Amino acid sequence: MMDAVMAVAGSWLLPAALWLIMFSMGLSLTVRDFRHIVVNSRAFLLGVGSMILLVPIAGVALAAAFAPTPALMMGLVLLATCPGGILSNLMTDLARGNVALSLSMSLFVSLIYVFTLPYTASIALHLIFAQEQAIAIPTGDALAKIMMVTVIPVAVGMLVNRLAARIAQRIEPTIKSAATIVLVTVFALIVAQEWATIASSFGVVLAIVVAMNVVNLGLAFLVSWAGGIRRPERVAIAMEHIVRQEGTAIFVAVSLLHRNDMSLPMIINTFIGMAIGIPAVSWLRRRAAAPHLRPETAA
Repeated sequence: MMDAVMAVAGSWLLPAALWLIMFSMGLSLTVRDFRHIVVNSRAFLLGVGSMILLVPIAGVALAAAFAPTPALMMGLVLLATCPGGILSNLMTDLARGNVALSLSMSLFVSLIYVFTLPYTASIALHLIFAQEQAIAIPTGDALAKIMMVTVIPVAVGMLVNRLAARIAQRIEPTIKSAATIVLVTVFALIVAQEWATIASSFGVVLAIVVAMNVVNLGLAFLVSWAGGIRRPERVAIAMEHIVRQEGTAIFVAVSLLHRNDMSLPMIINTFIGMAIGIPAVSWLRRRAAAPHLRPETAA
């Protein structure tokens, strides 16, 4: 019975929830939002460079060194390559950061991610499961399926926003809430089915995921400091580094590779990223409210 439920969840519920979330994101976007990429180019290049290069290198190193099983190592590698999540834009706004920069980084890194993920997954599978040839991912087919639940729904949402902006504003919260409920339900089903794996490896995986988030936050502040980035841009870069878009990676693990155990690091990170991000937002808001703590605002 549980196997049948998980088959439906992996084949239908997860792709549908991800499609609706990306569609709802498109409902709030316009072509003008993409033009923000050329604004604050130094902060944008530093943030994107860190997300594309430094964060995956650090995450893969932690996965290779400490992952307890090959499947969990693969899940951690998928997590390490995730772009910033949709909520990073909201949390940047709450922390009084540069929302346009946050949105630009999310969009750009997500676009790169969609086209590179099938190849990243194939290479990782070959290296991690070299002795287990039963696991494979056809890159062309995977790219098409990933685009179907990412780029296409965002484009459709933008088109609806363009043609019927009032309707888009009205339906966006409902669609996003419904999709989130479905996504959380799928997560709960995966956790229930993989409870034995969680029980045996939870402590190690949790420690690795926390370490990845702490390292990512450190990288965000390091590149911002090295580049002389102002506070609002530092906030945006920091939020992008810890609030990740795990949904697509979970889709690859569950729907394309049919390995629910690979999705556990991403599911755990969904909560850990927020657990680190919410206190960070609170701290950054307090700093923003204290004029004597932000001398760079005069620049």
